[in-house]
Amino acid sequence: MSNYSISWSSQDTAPVAPDPFATGLAAHRRGDVEEAITQYLKVLGQHPNQAVSYYDLGVALIDADLTLVSMPFLRRASLLMPNSETLCYAVLFAFIHSGRLDEAERLIAEGEDTGLSPETCALWRSWVTGCKGGRDPADLGLASPLPAQANSRLPEQPPTPIMSTLVHARLQEPFAKAVQAYQAGRMEVLISDLGCLVEENPSWGEGHHLRGLAFLALNRIEEAVAALRRASELLPGRAELWDHLGVAAVRLGDEALTRYAFEQALLLNPLRPETWNNAADTAMRQGWLGAAYQYAFMALQLKPDLIQSVFCLLQAAYKIEVEAGSVDSDRGLLARATRLVKRGVGTSQQALEVSELLSQIGRYPDACELLESSLERFGDHEPATLGRLVINQRRVCDWRALPERQARLVDRLRQSDLPVVSPFAAMSLPGLSPEDLRKTARWRASRFQKWENQAANLRPGPTKATAARLRIGYLSDDFQDHATAYLTASVFERHDRSRFECFAYSTGADDGGFMRRRLSDAFEHFVDIRSLGHLEAAQRIRDDGIDILVDLKGYTSNARLEILALRPAPIQVTWLGFPGTLGTSFIDYMIVDPVVVPPERAACYDEKLAYMPGAYAPVDERRLVADRPSRTEAGLPEQGFVFCCFNDPYKITSEIFERWCAILNAVPGSVLWLYAKTRVVADNLRREAERRGLDSERLYFASKVSQPEHLARLALADLVLDTLPYNAHTTASDALWVGVPVLTCQGETFPSRVAASLLRAAGLPELITGDLAGYEARAVALAKEAGTLSALKSRLAEARRTAIFFDSARFAADLETLYREMRERQIRGLPPSHLGMPGSELGE
Repeated sequence: MSNYSISWSSQDTAPVAPDPFATGLAAHRRGDVEEAITQYLKVLGQHPNQAVSYYDLGVALIDADLTLVSMPFLRRASLLMPNSETLCYAVLFAFIHSGRLDEAERLIAEGEDTGLSPETCALWRSWVTGCKGGRDPADLGLASPLPAQANSRLPEQPPTPIMSTLVHARLQEPFAKAVQAYQAGRMEVLISDLGCLVEENPSWGEGHHLRGLAFLALNRIEEAVAALRRASELLPGRAELWDHLGVAAVRLGDEALTRYAFEQALLLNPLRPETWNNAADTAMRQGWLGAAYQYAFMALQLKPDLIQSVFCLLQAAYKIEVEAGSVDSDRGLLARATRLVKRGVGTSQQALEVSELLSQIGRYPDACELLESSLERFGDHEPATLGRLVINQRRVCDWRALPERQARLVDRLRQSDLPVVSPFAAMSLPGLSPEDLRKTARWRASRFQKWENQAANLRPGPTKATAARLRIGYLSDDFQDHATAYLTASVFERHDRSRFECFAYSTGADDGGFMRRRLSDAFEHFVDIRSLGHLEAAQRIRDDGIDILVDLKGYTSNARLEILALRPAPIQVTWLGFPGTLGTSFIDYMIVDPVVVPPERAACYDEKLAYMPGAYAPVDERRLVADRPSRTEAGLPEQGFVFCCFNDPYKITSEIFERWCAILNAVPGSVLWLYAKTRVVADNLRREAERRGLDSERLYFASKVSQPEHLARLALADLVLDTLPYNAHTTASDALWVGVPVLTCQGETFPSRVAASLLRAAGLPELITGDLAGYEARAVALAKEAGTLSALKSRLAEARRTAIFFDSARFAADLETLYREMRERQIRGLPPSHLGMPGSELGE
């Protein structure tokens, strides 16, 4: 077997001072390929036509399991030195290990034409034939390419010239005007002005190029591809042109052209980060996770602040490792991706953007580290940094310096005119009032003004007969295996179809699960608008003649309030997804109950309040429950009182945990059963328990399971301990449904009163306490008084048959009453008003 390394040096002489190439080579040889890649790129940044540096970079990428992105660099090296058998072999190796066997055959054929020996070509061809016959490349004995020897770099060599055309001198002025039109967004003008010129000058490549970009901006994809194809024929040496053609081709759905265009762009200029970024984005959208990861990795090596590539890199790595079952690993793709994106942060704004992307995939400790570093490096000048740090610490129960940081954040929130924390994050901050939460909501609401300004662009909807059924539209990302779906499914199923025509507008992915199928059946019309832009989605809702549009998301993940800002429906409502005001002018009503929003607090909400007579949140009596496991099967001790809280960890405060530890110390043999998303959460809470004098062995942690399995195991608990200031919502509903009492401490804000609302509706008001001292005492008493707890469980079982909270048909009817009141006011020309408010007439 030939040794396909490069050794062109005449003699070894130590350099006076190590340059990036020598540093990279040394790192490469000791196995630090990430450092080698960084150093080789430094060399190419200064010497972009140096064949050996391209080669060594390609070899380092192969050694880093990034073979796909090695190919443009290896092919570039081969283009610079087309007669090198060593370089040709490296490209062949990459092709074979990437499964691109047809290209490998073409490469061998080209090698024959350029003078490769017949013996070499025959050997190479046998490898390709073996792979086509099903052999694994690893079994063929192919030697991995080796890096070049030190001091072996040849002088820079320009590539073989590639034909291009020049802008005719007389067209320079109209071309400059066309560029100005493009930059100003006057695409129609540009297309018209350039149309005549390219007809008169069909070989004017720049004109075709710019015209193609304008077509692309107007979403006229077929015309864009045609123009960019023509430009690429006339200007084949322009890397950015091939890049733009790739972007257009993917929107046309031409996979082959997409791949070819991006590969041509990268062959011409593999050091252009924008091309790698566009290729990564395209691969991510197509679901090519491995390619997306590698392309994004390369983009960020070249330009660390490309936020779209940060997204692609992290998301691709996360999804690959989820599929492999290794997402919680400290090694592997995700760990490497995290190191790279953290290393590339150079400003406080970048720290915010990257930390948010890390949070989305559960890398909360990394987000905390990045935000703490940002505060140290750049100061506390970015308004949102402190808030992001606090919420990320909360997500993993990392309470280091948290009381001081939270106090500073609350003070800043009250004094600042700038948004310092998201509305959702604010809900779990101790010490905030309803007025404080409304301030955070109004900050977020200001983002939608530009969409409100475009509302007049929607076409009018159809004319409807007065006697027609009321059309209700529900907008959500969660019509699938999600807490919102668990609560609402039976309500949607029980809508009176003789009087109401219900539409689901789904903005989320179809997970193919049971809940998705059930919800699809529950609605007369299930409309997937995920692929539609905000304007298109709003127009679809307007065209459907929706009378009342109900948003089920608020300020939670993947919400699309931009659609509601466009006012597609005459009446717009928020319900269930977000427990608080949205602070907007385009939401008319908020569905509540007298416990979560007492009438005296109505002034803290920018919507008019529509009061349900029972709880504002429904329960699904058709939810599936698996067979109950034994305590041992659920990971619990067979003996002892089981306190439980399956709330998301960010809801657990150090104050409430202090009470829990005191409760367990007062009840010998008791245990606390918690939900831990990650190992980090469990480790942090065990450490906090030990600090409070509680044996951490008395903490038991449950992982995520399916909803039926969760409900089955939940029934093993004796008493649920609630959190404050963000209560259990769906988790409290789950517990009551399976017969487990919930002890809560009622606060002042909407999210701190939800469990109290559910308990009153279930007929168990004695489980509502007014302060944490009473909460602690009541928990200890219930654990020690078996008869009292047993009586509560009996009442809860009886409530399953009689309480309004468990009656989905009644809930749906009450909800429909509110919808009719809203519609009647609108028909009569009256503005929205509080409906069903206790102590007032309905519709007053």
